[in-house]
Amino acid sequence: MIEGIIVDAGHGGIDSGAVGNNLLEKDLNLQAATYMFNRLKELGIPAKMTRDNDEYLPKDERVRRVKNLYNNSPRTILVSNHINAGNGEGAEVVYSLKNNSTLADLVLNNIGEAGQIKRKVYQRRLPENPNLDYYYILRETGNTEPILVEYGFIDNKNDAYKLKNNLNNYVEGVVKALAEYTGYPYTPPGNNTSKDFYTVQKGDTLYSISRRFNIPVDEIIRINNLNSDILSIGQRLYFTRENPNENIYIVQKGDTLYSISRKFNIPVQELKELNNLTSNEIYPNQELIIIENEEPIINDEYDIYEVVKGDSLWAIANKYNIKVNDLIELNNLTDLTISIGQKLLVPKKDIDENIYIVEKGDTLWSVARKNNISVQELKELNDLTSNTISIGQILKIK
Repeated sequence: MIEGIIVDAGHGGIDSGAVGNNLLEKDLNLQAATYMFNRLKELGIPAKMTRDNDEYLPKDERVRRVKNLYNNSPRTILVSNHINAGNGEGAEVVYSLKNNSTLADLVLNNIGEAGQIKRKVYQRRLPENPNLDYYYILRETGNTEPILVEYGFIDNKNDAYKLKNNLNNYVEGVVKALAEYTGYPYTPPGNNTSKDFYTVQKGDTLYSISRRFNIPVDEIIRINNLNSDILSIGQRLYFTRENPNENIYIVQKGDTLYSISRKFNIPVQELKELNNLTSNEIYPNQELIIIENEEPIINDEYDIYEVVKGDSLWAIANKYNIKVNDLIELNNLTDLTISIGQKLLVPKKDIDENIYIVEKGDTLWSVARKNNISVQELKELNDLTSNTISIGQILKIK
């Protein structure tokens, strides 16, 4: 039995990946990875994600996470989700030189059954060393069994239409293939009534789900702590809540998700998933489902950042890949004013040394000197046509 499946959303943040037909690859990759992760968990297949938001991951950091998620175990599978470009059409699956094509063939066949054109399953070798994989995500991810899935071509109009409307169906094909390959029982979305939850499909409404499962709409809303009747494809709706460790917390004036997270030692993301929250907004008297953890987790989630000259909330938020409003809520700030030496809670992460956040007083010349790079090289790296930069702007420096 496998130890787990690592779900990777390619690109992210300042790295948009391929672009075409008003679509960004990074967004489609995240959609595919999120759907895949939720379905694997629904089927009881252990899974973890490399990123679950619009985060920029340098390639070294991405493979570091892959290796760390399951301690570089050979009993793990890596699925890196991507969208192709180059005016082709259809899906492709690339597998590592160290593995056979069994999983890749199964994945492509299932994507084909979901309605996408099947192009090919293949391996690609590094030109300067044919013994190594061409793609970094296949070459440097340790003992995992990696595959790279390209669901279609973003610059092809037919594929672009399919990706907009049918991407989750193609990802479901991958999920089905993974279940078969790993020996886990597979059930289609929405058929997991034994687990007492349902995965929202295209066209579903609260009313239609209520009629299908003979559960009053009000009961579905209460159990899932819904704020509106708007549902999203892939959202999980519970029909019972029988976990003895679950409690209800009534939101108080001044509460934020982060303050509640600290109070009950529960990660913010877990708090949002438990309550089907799509944003960090909460309101007084709102009921939140919580599972209180015995061991503190806060030190694993946050670092202390000390404000320095030239800092702004916007620059700090960019540096740590967090929204300004979330940074304000996290620190219970009442305004946008911060002072030198002030200590702020920030998400725990490694700062990317390949980028620089423009600060007050910076010029292209001062940034170039500070980072030991020429002004011309700095402009070429960032496709700049003038010497104008703005506070908070993200610049590539390597």
